[in-house]
Amino acid sequence: MKKGPHPVLYDRTDTERLSSVEFGIIRPGLSSQEISVWLWNKKNFDDAPVAEGVRITAVAANDYADEIVDNRYISVKSCGVMDPDVAGIVDDDEDEYTAIGGPLTDPDSYHLIGDIPTNCARRLWFKIETPAEFSVSGLPRIIVQVGFLSEEVKWLYASE
Repeated sequence: MKKGPHPVLYDRTDTERLSSVEFGIIRPGLSSQEISVWLWNKKNFDDAPVAEGVRITAVAANDYADEIVDNRYISVKSCGVMDPDVAGIVDDDEDEYTAIGGPLTDPDSYHLIGDIPTNCARRLWFKIETPAEFSVSGLPRIIVQVGFLSEEVKWLYASE
C-alpha cells in the first residue's frame, strides 16, 4: 500500500477512475460544458495523511489541447465535498472559476484549494472559454495535475 497522500480523480458519478478530462467539441468564443470530477485522497482507505496545500493545474494530453493550456483558457473551481468518515473536511464552496494551465511550480499556473483528509474528496468543476478567433481541428484532452505539500513538496498526476 502507498504511504502518504494519494490523489485520484473520479468521474461526476464517483464510480469511474479518470486519467484525463474530455470536453468534447469546443466552439470558438463560447464556454464549454462544465465538467465535474471528484478528487479523492486515498479513497476507501483510512491510513494516509492529509493532503495539505492541494494545488490544481492542467497539462495538454494531446496536440489539440496545447493552445488551451498554454493560454490558460481552462479554469477550475472547488465546490462540494465527500466525507464518508466524518473527518471534518470543509467545502471551499467557490463561486468563481480560476484560470489554470502550466507547471505546478509556477503560482500563476495553478489554483490552490483546501486540504483533503484521507478518504475524503473535493468536487472540482472545469470549463474552457476560448476567444472568437480560436480554431481547433480535434477534440482536446486535458490531464489534471495535482500537487500537495506534506512534509516536503510533492506533485503527482492524479492518474498515477
